[in-house]
Amino acid sequence: MISLTLLVVTGFLALEAPAEAGSHADLSPTKEYQISVAGVRHVLAPYKTMKEVTGFVGGPLERCVSVSPRSSICVWALSKRQEGWRPLASALGTRDRLNLICEFPLDGGARSKDSCSVHSQRSSRKYYRTFKSKTKGQRKRPDARTEANTVAAQELIDNARTAFELSTLVGDAPYQCNEVLSHMLCVWKTDARTYGHGTLAMTIGASFSKKVRLSCTLPINSEPRDPNSCAAQVGT
Repeated sequence: MISLTLLVVTGFLALEAPAEAGSHADLSPTKEYQISVAGVRHVLAPYKTMKEVTGFVGGPLERCVSVSPRSSICVWALSKRQEGWRPLASALGTRDRLNLICEFPLDGGARSKDSCSVHSQRSSRKYYRTFKSKTKGQRKRPDARTEANTVAAQELIDNARTAFELSTLVGDAPYQCNEVLSHMLCVWKTDARTYGHGTLAMTIGASFSKKVRLSCTLPINSEPRDPNSCAAQVGT
């Protein structure tokens, strides 16, 4: 199993040289996952509380969802109109609209280190489509590279073991979380404006034109989830 800590560290080292604007769109979903935290940690380091992050963004929260009795995950949607867009977009090397995701303690205190991630508001389907093969007059057939990407996409889900890691994979905060039998059942909704949409669609062989949702059962104490406790499916 790939270490998420190692992914973050290696992603940070890879970003020591500034990325060219627009180059972010060419990154693989695995690399995007690696840099979504590490690439912007220096930009967000001074902002510890929800109020401070909101002030940095220069715009209101999109939503906050409690993922345990002690913490919530919040998301801000940023365009060029928000003051925070430019430093975050520059750190990622993109001109896309962005989602900023952070996990905060419910007591209003400071967030922990590396508890924020930033993502483009566009599906990763474009990357996966690059490796779809087709013979003239025949239906599309998967080649070895497509199969390898399917495996890599599933590994990304398998290695995302907490609500924040899953939100980082998806590129958005959960749509909702409810307590069910001493666990939290959290649901993420994805479409063409959600970065993780392509990854989720890839794992279940869904059309990239379809909306995909991810449902995960998480321990209420914020411990890593059990294997096979997440399921992706087509639907709103």
